[in-house]
Amino acid sequence: MAVSRREFSKAGMAGAVMSAIGGPLALAETGKLIQRPIPSSGESIPIIGVGTNRYGVGNDLELRKPLRDSLARFHELGGTVIDTAPQYRSSETVLGELIDELDIGADIFMATKIDQQSREKNAATLDRSVQLLGFPSIDLLQCHNLIGWEKAIPQLHEWKAAGRIRYAGITTSREHQYELMETIMKSHDLDFIQINYSLADQRSSAERLLPLAADRGMAVLVNRPFGGGNVFEKLSRTALPGWAAEFDCVSWGQFLLKYAVSHPAVTCAIPGMTKVRHVDDNMAAATGRLPSTGQRQRQEAFFDVL
Repeated sequence: MAVSRREFSKAGMAGAVMSAIGGPLALAETGKLIQRPIPSSGESIPIIGVGTNRYGVGNDLELRKPLRDSLARFHELGGTVIDTAPQYRSSETVLGELIDELDIGADIFMATKIDQQSREKNAATLDRSVQLLGFPSIDLLQCHNLIGWEKAIPQLHEWKAAGRIRYAGITTSREHQYELMETIMKSHDLDFIQINYSLADQRSSAERLLPLAADRGMAVLVNRPFGGGNVFEKLSRTALPGWAAEFDCVSWGQFLLKYAVSHPAVTCAIPGMTKVRHVDDNMAAATGRLPSTGQRQRQEAFFDVL
């Protein structure tokens, strides 16, 4: 039977290590979040943000409550980067309303996406995102999964010049699109790319795309930093190694996140967070020490024999 992160945490499989040294909350509250600069501007953002593809819960108040609590805790701990998309059902609506309720909009770095084949439809998508999210200027607008990129990228630059957006980017989480993404990155100036990268099963983006982003001065958002859906089932069969404490890691979630954000080309990872306990654990990965090159290699060797 597959073990989800929720079941993994609930069963206490990582609890002994976490409680022994104070848990993720202690780390998050005693240290400032590590930040990285956006190469095109020098503006810094925390290395852990939040992805919201599970925020599309509509008007269901019972389902909204844990999301509101998670968002409040994310902001309390210093989180700023929120990534969403019109394709995530009602996520933009829910986010806009929760951000307004919490009165935290001034502190948020808001990223969303377009994915239409025509300029007119992309313009309508941006207009709707602005309306739903309540941000007159979107911090980062991305061409989602490279859909319609030939028209979208010039449009993004036009909107950036006009002040409607602050940064322009492209995204994918699909390995078969890596070659096209590489071609686009070599021929277009972009502020951001968003790519899947994880210790668990998605390291191939580090072979060419992450180094290229560094060479081209592009910030990198990492989606799917936990990898495939069975990763916590795999991890549930072993104990967190004692040497993880060398980079201030007290849980498997942090083990995976600290690996992703310790890559020198990575600017920010955006795991999903729909529970306060996930926020506490994930945000702690943005504090303390990160794995060195040698420690990253040790993480890879450890994981690959599980």
